[in-house]
Amino acid sequence: MSTEIPAWAARAGLGVLLLVLAGVHAGDAWGWIAAVAALVAVATPWVQLAWVAMLSLALSEIVAPADPANWRPYVILAGVALAQLLAARVALIPPRARVAVGVFVRPLRVIAAAVVPCEGLLALALWLRATPHATWQPAVLVAALALLALGALLFVRLLPRRS
Repeated sequence: MSTEIPAWAARAGLGVLLLVLAGVHAGDAWGWIAAVAALVAVATPWVQLAWVAMLSLALSEIVAPADPANWRPYVILAGVALAQLLAARVALIPPRARVAVGVFVRPLRVIAAAVVPCEGLLALALWLRATPHATWQPAVLVAALALLALGALLFVRLLPRRS
């Protein structure tokens, strides 16, 4: 017997995640847009405003100054990837339904396998943007290829084989 949760709990989980991510940008306009969109998305999942919240969070990082040591872009990247998974699932759940928790396990593995190399590529991109005059192009190419190889390895190892 699998553990089941009500549909409202899945929607509430998405809302909490989006509100926490919006809190990363508390005080600026992007954070407010994300917070309002998250609240409306929980109340009316069929409107798809969770995607507006995720887009505003991503845009907030694009316009932010590049700093490889800043923790915010990494949290936003991982959080938006997880929110995307939840939003896609929540949109398909009827309001009064119950959902098996196992429905989220396989997509979580995919997200984990994708986010790890993407976090490395994000760090690399922020580093490149923060230091415009550089002579390390071969090292950057090697680092990018290593991160892509890591991503491929994670996909192969983390995804269950179909039988």
